[in-house]
Amino acid sequence: MKRLSSFLLTLVLAAGFASAQTPDETLDQFNAALEDFLVEINTALPDNAVVGGAWSDAYIGQIVGIPPHFGAGVAAGVSRFPVTALKTAIELTGQDLPVEELVLPNFAIEGRIGGFLLPFDIGLRGGLLPEFTFDDVTIGYMNIGADIRYALLKGNLAMPSVSVGLGYYYTSGSVSYMFDPNDLVDFNYPGAEEPNLPDQELAIDFSTQVIEAKAQISKGLIIATPYLGAAASLSMSEATYKLINQTKTVSTADDPQLGMRIYGGTSFNLLLLKIDLTGMYNILSGNWGANLGARIQL
Repeated sequence: MKRLSSFLLTLVLAAGFASAQTPDETLDQFNAALEDFLVEINTALPDNAVVGGAWSDAYIGQIVGIPPHFGAGVAAGVSRFPVTALKTAIELTGQDLPVEELVLPNFAIEGRIGGFLLPFDIGLRGGLLPEFTFDDVTIGYMNIGADIRYALLKGNLAMPSVSVGLGYYYTSGSVSYMFDPNDLVDFNYPGAEEPNLPDQELAIDFSTQVIEAKAQISKGLIIATPYLGAAASLSMSEATYKLINQTKTVSTADDPQLGMRIYGGTSFNLLLLKIDLTGMYNILSGNWGANLGARIQL
């Protein structure tokens, strides 16, 4: 979230300049660019919600057995976060954002447990960053997810494991900044009078829900488990920005959005410890993601 808060800080500075030093027409253009930025957020969020939602083993086995099959660990992922529209908004103020895309993080604790009777397993994951304030920036973030996979091939010494599955993922977050606009703006333009503006807030809230169907193949080797998968998703996202100094709140709810991604990687197996590296690419949105996980798995 540090990168997200830093470019929000840039946005705050830009908003201060725009509201005090540009005519109403330019301010309207500034708000229009921010609305486009909300659309970019809605496009990028689903890929962030699902990054890290796969384990190397296409099927982990059943909970009933010797040993019982289950695992738990932690994961940290990142996904592409375009900021082209934000860059446009900032350029309207005479400032500049030197990049057109950033990365959005995703952290989670995750676990998976084997089924019984039928060859299936169930995975759960969740991450929470409780809302806190640092240097007048308030940040909060959460994500949850669950999936179920059914093994078409259980895998053995010669054959790979193959599974199909269905998952649900939800991510939400907010970043806001309280500031004194009198400290941010230089009022040295013709006819300007130094105002006495109250403290003001700029905030961005976002959320997404994703339903995803996927298929995966993996092959367990002695010290590694390479895997490859494909997934199709349907998502609904919403993002909001607030500029309190304009008593303005703008929301955008995205139409149902389709996604098609390919993903793959390998885990390195050290006795019960598995270190998992994953990369993914959404064919429709062009977004990419990567994930690093570590878990204990029986």
